[in-house]
Amino acid sequence: MVNAQRDAIVLTILIAAVLLLIWNGSTFFANLQIAGNFDPDVRIASTALTLNVALILFGWRRYVDLQHEAELRAEQERRAVVLATTDAISGLYNRKGFADRAGELLARSLVSGDHVAVVSCQVQRFKTVNDQHGLEMGDRLLKEIAASLSKELPGHMVIARLSGDEFAVALAVRPDQAERAEEVAETLLKIVTRPYVFENRIIQVGAFVGIAVAPAAEAGVPDLLRRADIAMDRARNGRIARPVWFDAGMERALLAQGEIEQGIRFGLENGQFIPFFEPQVDLATGDIVGFEVLARWNHPLTGIIGPDIFIPIAEEIGLIGRMSEQLIGEALREAATWDPAIKISVNISPSQLADSWFAQRIVRLLTETRFPADRLVVEVTETSLFADMDLARSIVASLKNQGIRLALDDFGTGFSSLAHLRSLPFDIIKIDRSFVADIHSKRENGAIIRAVTTLANALCVPVCVEGIENESTLEGVMSLGCEIGQGWYFGKAMPAEQAREMLATSRRTELLQPPHSSAAARA
Repeated sequence: MVNAQRDAIVLTILIAAVLLLIWNGSTFFANLQIAGNFDPDVRIASTALTLNVALILFGWRRYVDLQHEAELRAEQERRAVVLATTDAISGLYNRKGFADRAGELLARSLVSGDHVAVVSCQVQRFKTVNDQHGLEMGDRLLKEIAASLSKELPGHMVIARLSGDEFAVALAVRPDQAERAEEVAETLLKIVTRPYVFENRIIQVGAFVGIAVAPAAEAGVPDLLRRADIAMDRARNGRIARPVWFDAGMERALLAQGEIEQGIRFGLENGQFIPFFEPQVDLATGDIVGFEVLARWNHPLTGIIGPDIFIPIAEEIGLIGRMSEQLIGEALREAATWDPAIKISVNISPSQLADSWFAQRIVRLLTETRFPADRLVVEVTETSLFADMDLARSIVASLKNQGIRLALDDFGTGFSSLAHLRSLPFDIIKIDRSFVADIHSKRENGAIIRAVTTLANALCVPVCVEGIENESTLEGVMSLGCEIGQGWYFGKAMPAEQAREMLATSRRTELLQPPHSSAAARA
């Protein structure tokens, strides 16, 4: 700006001088003509002089314009760099700025032999702040956090806001002082989670933090940030309220999870998830009264995969509802031709019970498969009822109105079982297998089962016990008054063709048995 003002003043003086020169020259030539002593050579020389002066003026003006344009361009480029590398809300570096500055830090560490540490932090429930108090309040919180980070962390560290609720810090640490990174992580966690006051309103959030450290020659900034994010995800998934260090096992687990996730998506499109059937037996007669439908993954390379491998991931990526509907539909189509007395039990995830259209989806499956509603048992866990009790009660009422039976699964593992039994019209109570284990060696397990059975009998609701794996356990639960049992003692979960064969064999055995044969022998 100073140079532009100076150039403008110089240009003004020069123009004034040139104009004065032209005026004096014109007067001189006019006098010469009046006197009759006009020399043509003098006129040519004066004209050339005037043109030269004009050219000089034009060149100088063009020089000044070009200089001004260059300054404007340089200023615009500087602003563009700032906008491209700075977060507009917090004033910290954004993702690109973090990559650039951390890259410079890495280059210096290569020379000095230092290690580079990256600390990744995700603000917990930041969206809730926006929803409850508005986006403006969320922005103010981000600005306060950013200001505190800039003030309390040393200036040589690279501090960035990577996205809406994610921050990162990069720093150089000596090879024998890796704990310095954890100190920074603790400071970052303290800053983010402290209470902030805005106009008599206190806003406080949580945070999860991950740390990754490596020699500058062995890892780039993107790799370090990715590792720190993996560690941060481990902290978030485990609800760990302290910094978590990255290790190679986390990365291997994440890669395996990614492969499973892709496999789930492909498997859903190609019918690889199939229903298995675990028999449920009337303990008094030994007859098969139903089957519980369990999910299995018929992987083309590894064969049958159990649900503990893929169900948690399907829930995490939001595909559990689609998978469940596929399995239920396939199971109902298969069981539609079985003995009409056989009930089919299906498990429902908490996310499905939070779907207000869930009852309509089940009714649609019953219609498509021509499966009788009174043969279907929907199993609901206690924990799935907690999210929205009113919605759960509405869905349960819709299912009951269609004639569908309702079972309370894993009874006793929740916090308000008696209240649920009183408020929801359950048709069956299923006792979790954890109470059946060591039923003879742990007296409290037997006492709990007896209490549940007594309560269920008072409510005229049958009790089904899971996890019966040997004859001793069978005798124990029968002595406690339980009516229905399932477990490996009666048969492991099996594909549909084996279930059909079991039903046919059971029916043939029943026809061959004398009328008063013992139920225990058939069991």
